[in-house]
Amino acid sequence: MTARRPARELASELWRLFDAGRFRDTLSLFAEDFEAHWPNTRERIRGRENFIALNENYPGVSRCTVRRIEECAGGVVTVTEINTGSGDDRITLFAVSFFSVRDGLIAAAEEYFSENGPPPFDRSAWAEPY
Repeated sequence: MTARRPARELASELWRLFDAGRFRDTLSLFAEDFEAHWPNTRERIRGRENFIALNENYPGVSRCTVRRIEECAGGVVTVTEINTGSGDDRITLFAVSFFSVRDGLIAAAEEYFSENGPPPFDRSAWAEPY
């Protein structure tokens, strides 16, 4: 029997392996009935195999830098900066991921993605860039 891993450790290992492009090595972190929801694009990914295949086939190389991990009841939340794509199609975005953990495995994810960029209008009277 495999020891149950804390939610924070699961999320940290997931992003470490994704950053290294070792997607297949994350399979053991997920429950067999894993399901992900991406509300931004209204997509549902059923099964850990589909989730891994989708990430393996994303165009270009992605680098993932975890900015924050917070454990919560039933799981963990991560904020991750992702640099992805290739050539002129390279983008930087943030992923906010809500991972539900069951029996020491990631059972579900709800992830929100936002592309980084300049503010949509001049807000310099109230905000400053950092």
